[in-house]
Amino acid sequence: MRGQLPQTYVSADSHVIEPRDLWLTRMDRRWRERAPRVESRADSDYIVIDGLTSWPLGLEGTMINDKIADRIKDKGGKRHEEGRPGGWDPHARLADQDLDHIRAEILYPGLGLGLFGAPDPEYQMACFRAYNDWLAEFCAVDRNRLAGAGVLPAKGPIEAIAQEARRAAGLGLKSVMMVAEVPERPYSSAEYDPLWATLQELGLPVAIHMGTSSGAQVAERIKAFGIYGKHLVDNKIGKGIRLVGELIFGAVPQRFPGLRFVIVEGGIGWIASLLRFMDHWWQDHRRWMEPRVEEVPSFYFARNFWATFEDDRPGILTRELLNIDHLMWGSDYPHTEGTFPNSREQIARDFKGVAPGQVRKMVSDNAARLYGFPP
Repeated sequence: MRGQLPQTYVSADSHVIEPRDLWLTRMDRRWRERAPRVESRADSDYIVIDGLTSWPLGLEGTMINDKIADRIKDKGGKRHEEGRPGGWDPHARLADQDLDHIRAEILYPGLGLGLFGAPDPEYQMACFRAYNDWLAEFCAVDRNRLAGAGVLPAKGPIEAIAQEARRAAGLGLKSVMMVAEVPERPYSSAEYDPLWATLQELGLPVAIHMGTSSGAQVAERIKAFGIYGKHLVDNKIGKGIRLVGELIFGAVPQRFPGLRFVIVEGGIGWIASLLRFMDHWWQDHRRWMEPRVEEVPSFYFARNFWATFEDDRPGILTRELLNIDHLMWGSDYPHTEGTFPNSREQIARDFKGVAPGQVRKMVSDNAARLYGFPP
């Protein structure tokens, strides 16, 4: 019934925890010695990626059981096997969906998020191809409940990236994910136009996951913000603001009106304020702006952008200032900032006083429509 609150949900932002040997077993032998891996050391399991400083496993999803038991003490010192098997086993994943009243999910990387910073373009492409193959197999267990976002590298020739997008679509993946920040080659650059044209033709939603960058973390910025200040203020909201401004004022959605961008895991409470600010500047400066943007920025956001959130009561209260058909709740399973296994309770708190039909759109129908899940 349309007047009732939904009892099951579609998560527009969930993650896997890749098997520890995914890249060791799937990458071509030429890469085997450099393949990303989970390496066990005395104090913790570590994520090892060629060209990057290794880091202890923790926030990638292995701490979720500690969160449920309210015993988190630090962000490291974890073993891969301490994560929930639903991170890497699709059958266990379906069981966890049932536990949390989830009827379908779009899936993003876990350990693989760190691969965007790998400095070698050819190596990065090989890593992502192996991941996309594995993810397609994971989702094939139940395509009515599991949809994968294939990952595209930030580095390397644009045509090679476009070719991998075509391959991802051929594997049955329902979206592609790109990094939030590319210091070397901004998304507003015309160099990306062949890729945008390919993605528009394929009809794949282009997910930009906040908190990701193709560049190395800058120690001075971490020190200035603090590690969590950087992650929340700079990596999440800061990158979202810069990305939306760059794409819209760079005229990307104007040139490619059929593109569908998804701002993933950045929340939505900041969007209405940003768009009003952008609209104001456009009204005063549009006659000499370069490139020339023909419509008010909020027009392009309402048409071309979707956004996800997990626990964002302030954002929900600004829904009437946005396109409510493009706002999508996500559980962020299995991350500690997510809502598993208490999604129903979190949704009840955040959506208090919101009309049931609007709740249904944001926690189920919008994502189901975008990713082709059954109604």
